[in-house]
Amino acid sequence: MSLSRLALRLAAYEALSPFATMLTGPWPTIAAGNIYDSRVTPYSDSADWGAFLNDIEGKPVAILYTEETEVTPVAGEYPADKEIVDLVVELMIAAQGQIEVANADGSTQMVGVVGAQLSSRKHEAWLDMLEAQIRNVLDPQSLSATNALFRKAASELHHVHSVPQRDPDKTVRFAARTLTLKLRVKLTIWPSLPASPPASGLALLPGPLGVVAAALDPTSTGGQLCAELAAALTSPNALPALTDIRITANLNRGATPTPTSNDFIGDVPFSS
Repeated sequence: MSLSRLALRLAAYEALSPFATMLTGPWPTIAAGNIYDSRVTPYSDSADWGAFLNDIEGKPVAILYTEETEVTPVAGEYPADKEIVDLVVELMIAAQGQIEVANADGSTQMVGVVGAQLSSRKHEAWLDMLEAQIRNVLDPQSLSATNALFRKAASELHHVHSVPQRDPDKTVRFAARTLTLKLRVKLTIWPSLPASPPASGLALLPGPLGVVAAALDPTSTGGQLCAELAAALTSPNALPALTDIRITANLNRGATPTPTSNDFIGDVPFSS
């Protein structure tokens, strides 16, 4: 079940930030290339963090998570075959912030972090537009130009919940929202085992993750992650081919039958 959740998040990320156009566009939302999986991180691990924070200052940003999952029977008491996953998207107009962290030697230093700007009329309008675009792309009933792969992971949109971000005493409004989409996902189905010839590579991954993995660019972060997961799986050896069926019986029913005391043997050989 958790692998369907992973498939959903990877497919949603690809729908909102297609790898082929991530850096140059066109993009499906006004967040452009500022779409992130699980946490804000520069596209290049070697990118300077300070320069990255300067670059996203004042721009729309979206961060994807998958959280609660529930599997229930479609009818009756079992089997649990209806899986609903909460796909959460954090939207914000980015702002630079700083926090003080302690070093191992007891000293402290200030570290730049990503936060949300204070709300304004313009910021709220940008967030409304970004949310509307994301809802369109991540709706399995939508025929968005970039969500074909997403529709292979998600089949139904059951519920949408959007919550503005406020400070604890509700007096300060931030330019940030939390969008939760409850989506029915395709159930995790493992490949038939054992396979002949034995499966290998991405074919070891169950659907819908295997379908998503095969469609991702192998050089993308999602493609590399799926390759690592597949490499961690061991393909079982195929069973030897069945050559005949043999039936043995001890019709005499001796008092102390032994494994070799059968007085009847029926052998049906298979011909190729």
